[in-house]
Amino acid sequence: MKLGVSSYSFSKLMARGEMDLVGVVDWVADSPAEHLEIAALGDDLLTDDKLVETVVKAASDRGVPILNYLIGADLREGSTEEIDRVKRHLDVGHRLGARLFRHDVLPWGWREENQGEFERVFPHLVEGAQVLADHAAGLGITTTVENHGMSMNGSERVARLVHAVDRPNFRVTLDLGNGLCVGEVPGRTVAGLLDVAAAAHVKDFHVRRSVPGDGWLKTLAGEYLLGTIPGHGDLDLRALLALVQTKPDLPVTLEFEGLEAAPGAVELGLKNVLALAEGA
Repeated sequence: MKLGVSSYSFSKLMARGEMDLVGVVDWVADSPAEHLEIAALGDDLLTDDKLVETVVKAASDRGVPILNYLIGADLREGSTEEIDRVKRHLDVGHRLGARLFRHDVLPWGWREENQGEFERVFPHLVEGAQVLADHAAGLGITTTVENHGMSMNGSERVARLVHAVDRPNFRVTLDLGNGLCVGEVPGRTVAGLLDVAAAAHVKDFHVRRSVPGDGWLKTLAGEYLLGTIPGHGDLDLRALLALVQTKPDLPVTLEFEGLEAAPGAVELGLKNVLALAEGA
């Protein structure tokens, strides 16, 4: 299994100024991880050419491949300004050497009032993703959507988007646990999206039927989730990784979003995932 790390795993350290992207590159180079995924937490890489050059040089010097570049996006209105912004991020991804690029099509927290509202925005999502995939094709990049958030989630809805876009370079960044947000069991998520996946995220959650305290995410199924170190939560990662490994060339990236302190939590998560995958 080709296992890497997402820069999102260090987002709290980066927000406090205790680590920067070059520091993340150095950490990954010194770890068992085989690649880095860069999750943009804003438009810094879009507006700072020097930063892009610095990250590219650091990754080259340390021998760290940058696999995937992730940004947020909102294609509900078919805005030309938003499409142009994502295209410019695609150009940044190309400069970083990423062969994959994940863009959202809906804001993470948005939820349609009813199915009719979703059907009204769906054509805009399809058209926007088609335009972006066509731009990416000229750069040798595969664009992806991730199954996350409260609307573009669940295997049937995400697969429907992929097939409607109908571009060979538009696939899925398959998150093994995120289907829980909309009440889908992880095994169904993986089985439903594996054939259209270009990459996978491995993470873990504590799952409860009643809320134990602050900081827990309430799912659409009425459960509560709290991120944790992979291997320490309630997901059956051994079984999920066994499914993922039926597609042996699929790159897998650890995305840590728990309360435990990084980078120690990320190091332990990597060790756990490698051990679970070996025994899968």
